[in-house]
Amino acid sequence: MARTLLACVFPAIAIGAAWSSLEDPRRTAEAAAVAALALLPALVRDRALRAMALVGSALAAGWIAFGAQPWELLPFRDERVLAPAVREAAQGLSDFYAVFLPFDPVRDPEMHSLVLCAVFGLALAAALLVAARRPLAAAAVTVAGVCWPATLVGGRTIALGALALVAALAIPLILRAGSLRSLALGGAIGGLVVAGAAWTGSVTTLGSSSAVDWESWDLSRTPAQASAVQFVWDSNYDGIRFPRKTTVVLRIDGPKVPNYWRATTLDLFTRGHWFEDLFWLDQVDSRQRALQLAQLVPARAARPQNWLEQHVRIEALVDDHLAAAGTPVGLDAHRLGTVFLLSGGVLRVRDPIGRGQSYRVWSYAPDPAPRALAAAPLRYPPATGRFLEIDGRRFPPFGVPGRERLVDAIFADPSYAQLASQRPFYEIARRVAGGAKTPYGAVLALESWLRQTGGFRYDESPPRTQGPPLVAFLTQTKAGYCQHFAGAMAAMLRTLGIPSRVAVGFTSGRNERGTWVVTDQDAHAWVEVWFAGLGWIPFDPTPGRGTFGGQYSFASSSDAAVAALRRGDLTRGATPVNPRAPDASDLPVSSAPAHSSRTPSLVGVGLVLLACWVLVVGVGKAVRRRWRYLSRDPRRVATASRRELEGFLRDQGIAIPPGATLVDLERAIRRELGLDGRAFTLAVARARYGPPTSGASHAAKAKRELRALTRNARRDLSLWARLRGFASLRSVRGAAGA
Repeated sequence: MARTLLACVFPAIAIGAAWSSLEDPRRTAEAAAVAALALLPALVRDRALRAMALVGSALAAGWIAFGAQPWELLPFRDERVLAPAVREAAQGLSDFYAVFLPFDPVRDPEMHSLVLCAVFGLALAAALLVAARRPLAAAAVTVAGVCWPATLVGGRTIALGALALVAALAIPLILRAGSLRSLALGGAIGGLVVAGAAWTGSVTTLGSSSAVDWESWDLSRTPAQASAVQFVWDSNYDGIRFPRKTTVVLRIDGPKVPNYWRATTLDLFTRGHWFEDLFWLDQVDSRQRALQLAQLVPARAARPQNWLEQHVRIEALVDDHLAAAGTPVGLDAHRLGTVFLLSGGVLRVRDPIGRGQSYRVWSYAPDPAPRALAAAPLRYPPATGRFLEIDGRRFPPFGVPGRERLVDAIFADPSYAQLASQRPFYEIARRVAGGAKTPYGAVLALESWLRQTGGFRYDESPPRTQGPPLVAFLTQTKAGYCQHFAGAMAAMLRTLGIPSRVAVGFTSGRNERGTWVVTDQDAHAWVEVWFAGLGWIPFDPTPGRGTFGGQYSFASSSDAAVAALRRGDLTRGATPVNPRAPDASDLPVSSAPAHSSRTPSLVGVGLVLLACWVLVVGVGKAVRRRWRYLSRDPRRVATASRRELEGFLRDQGIAIPPGATLVDLERAIRRELGLDGRAFTLAVARARYGPPTSGASHAAKAKRELRALTRNARRDLSLWARLRGFASLRSVRGAAGA
């Protein structure tokens, strides 16, 4: 075994040193680690044990090369690890023909991974041949393994060639030497051969350049220089031109449904243009996962069960922004160096990221139902103020008493004379969406007007005009591209007192076998609107470019949402801000005698009877719910928890069929409330169908999860919605039908 180990060490050192020469700075420790792992199987004589050692060494080497834990490579894991690892290796191979050598392993981690794979594979092959007593074959593998990287770099070819000869000659000398004397003699002869080869190489072209131009061998049939795409995200209304040749800029794994990939937000609207105006929040540690929640992000975003995981790989995008869906709440970007968290959940790196780099990000990307958006309470904390500003002047929030008079006073104030040019935003918004009773109704009205009914068209070369470009877009040309539509809609929403901003990045792209392929043609701008308890929700007013798949926006071609808007279903139910007391002019004029009290008495009696009815219904349902729990049978307790949740959903107008399964119930919770009900349904199933010994604990967990679900749901409901659910009889009728 000692002879085998000694014969394997020299090839492993030579191969590791040769491949490490491609990097600057060198990571010799990692190369030495994978080379040492490659030697272990050769030291095991039993074939079965050698196979086991080979698998273990390969898993450990994969851990070092790709950052993947060994158990993540097992087939039962939910995370896909093998496919990304193979893709990184393929990308690293092609990168040899697009990146200058030596490369920086931090900037090009996939190439570094490929170097480690080459060291492990070649050292393993040489070691196994040594163990099989095939010295000539082992020497050939060693020479090939050392000379391949030697031909890629210039200036060090002689040293690497000499190292290859030493390692190759050492193998037969160590394996066949009968004594120390013969080993010393063979070493001396080998030294003379190496010295002669080095001297010969010094007078040939091998000493000054590579022997073979491997960089011209394009194995992937891609150009030698990879194209790079760079975007300037500030607003531009002069026209755009997409290149004829489509370039893939991102590949994103993880999400099952389409999302907008947001790069940054344009929060400042001044002088008729939108600008990126973000402030620093935190410096993210390279291996940190949970991020500091930005302002206006709801508390539910901190719960990992509400996170959307994405694996983002840069193909041809040069940018210092990290694209992600929704609002980033977690990040693993240890290969990107310093990352800065900016306001609004925008992530930026110190140096622009380039091709081949990747990161993992977790996002809060809510997908609420239309009913939840329509019922969002009108709560506007101070942090929303900057999203209600135009030219530095803050507009009053939606629903504030006397709002029209306050807005008229703003435009009439001579100290804000520059606002006069922006008045058309307010006049058009009030004409189109002035009748909306909720912010969601106003958003849908403006979105549908821009996309369909207002006579606008998509044009990447719009006519040139004088004055504010977005005002001219609304009043004159009615032609523009995504920045016109998004910028105009966000400005109109701000005049209506609805916090909004312009988001820029990419649409979802196309789905290829579970991977979202995003090209430069998918660059886009859309609108994000803030709703209390829900956070920032995307809307897309651009006709012909909005491809988002959500079901809450007119941009998603949701016929149900549009029909509900026309009926008025989505314009009622929001909790008003400081409900206005009626003025004298608002009171009805009555011709009844002053001393008559008959009508007020009847109204009072009716109100009292109504209150009594509501109280009887609500208390009766509460007693009915508690009655169901009067059992020690875990199955009955779990059934009571399920029926209570079904009754709560029915009382809120959510259709739950009598024969609904637990899967149907979980889908309804996610679709209608935006909550994750998997823990509840799993606890109910285990309590009802699991072993009797653990039934009581699962039933108790079902009750706890039920309380958490209803508490989170009520937090987002308006006072009117809660009262309506308290007095509703839908749960009673539904239980009777069941």
